[in-house]
Amino acid sequence: MNLKKHLKFKKQLAAQAGFSILEIIIVVAIIGTLMGVIVSRISGGTDNAKSGITDTKAYTLQSKLIQYQLANGKFPTTAQGLQSLITNPGTPIAAEEDTRDGWGNSFDYKLTNKGPLIISNGKDGQPGSNESLCFLNGKKLDCKTVEAGAPN
Repeated sequence: MNLKKHLKFKKQLAAQAGFSILEIIIVVAIIGTLMGVIVSRISGGTDNAKSGITDTKAYTLQSKLIQYQLANGKFPTTAQGLQSLITNPGTPIAAEEDTRDGWGNSFDYKLTNKGPLIISNGKDGQPGSNESLCFLNGKKLDCKTVEAGAPN
């Protein structure tokens, strides 16, 4: 009798082995959700890193503009732009790479009545976009406020 019970129990286990389709769908949905969260965080982290690189490069450019002013008695004009740091008579103050933001786009430059304004057009590279970053006298400011109140 014991053998019969054992064989019956084994048949029941075999019938219940594996996962139901509903369990598999739930697990796949959970894994997909987790992957989506991870990918979005990784891609967002890349933009944050490039924004940080842009901040650092802009602050470095501000210092290089001060070096230019000390050597030449004035800041470069808007027309001369950041190119004047590369082509400075005597010793170049900056390299071409120094004049590019974290996304590889060239910084824009304007000499305002408040000082040199350095502008990164952000990830999309479009002037005046919501992604633009502005730096005036070593401070990161809202571009719309800065450009409205700082004429050349």
